[in-house]
Amino acid sequence: DLLVANIGGAAAPEHATRSATGYEGDHCNWDELVAVPCESDVSWQAFERSEEAGAEVKLVQGGRKLTKEQRQKLKDDEQLREARESIRKRGWTDNEVKWRSWLARRGHDTMVNDWNLHRYVDGECTPPSRDPFWLNANEVPLPDYEAGNDGENEDPEPAITSLMGEVVAPKYRAQRTKPLPPLWAEVNGEDLVLRTLGRKTDRYCWQQTTSQVYLEFKLPDGTSARDLEVAMRPTHLTVRIRGDATVIDEELYMRIYVGSNADDDSSIWELQDKRLIIFHLTKWHRLEAGNVRDASRTWWRQCLASEEPFENTVPHGDYYNTKEKR
Repeated sequence: DLLVANIGGAAAPEHATRSATGYEGDHCNWDELVAVPCESDVSWQAFERSEEAGAEVKLVQGGRKLTKEQRQKLKDDEQLREARESIRKRGWTDNEVKWRSWLARRGHDTMVNDWNLHRYVDGECTPPSRDPFWLNANEVPLPDYEAGNDGENEDPEPAITSLMGEVVAPKYRAQRTKPLPPLWAEVNGEDLVLRTLGRKTDRYCWQQTTSQVYLEFKLPDGTSARDLEVAMRPTHLTVRIRGDATVIDEELYMRIYVGSNADDDSSIWELQDKRLIIFHLTKWHRLEAGNVRDASRTWWRQCLASEEPFENTVPHGDYYNTKEKR
């Protein structure tokens, strides 16, 4: 709708002074078109409350600005007032307020029984099935709830079913756990000593070729590679477990070639089944290095300095036919 006011006494075109409602006049002003309510009108209260609220949030006594903590406290107080007003209007009791608050924190409903009663009750609690006043006169022995669902008089674990009552099978089969064989069960220690190729004890086992020595030490079960601190030196081996004592601290009978990560002939170690550490030690004196004239000079009569040496002073004939494991 087009409505043109005659301001300053200027004449308006005849076609422009007609509105959609059919009003027609010589002239008009803004006071006649928009009626401003008086100051006592109720509609002004909405603007006054918003201005007061904004001033209350931003300023305190003395005209100073509020800190972040003070603004947050005012916001929390306002939310608390709104919550109390909502509770008053709904007519909730104190117990109902506590229950709804607990349910809102958990996010879902829970069925409380003998197994999980201790999680929701502060202090000591006696499940109904263990209450002496609840038990019958037959004195049926109670299962050990702390040990889990493994008593003789307990029901087996129920099967998982769908809404139609059909048993839901697991998507993947359970991983088979194979029992680990005893360490070095397939190693004949007497034959190793007889052929002067190594030795087997309760703590370690070692074998040798013309250029390599394979030394295996037993570790505590469940040991992780991240927990090990291994140090290999030309004549010394050290293995520590973090937070525990030193597991291996032995002096070698002869020198080894430590090398580096970029060297194919370097000495390395590996962890097997989280219970065994295997050292692949490269001999310092070997034919590939060109520092000996024959293979008999590469033979180790013993691996560790604390170990008893072989009775033979020269290697067995099988020593020259040994092959590398890697």
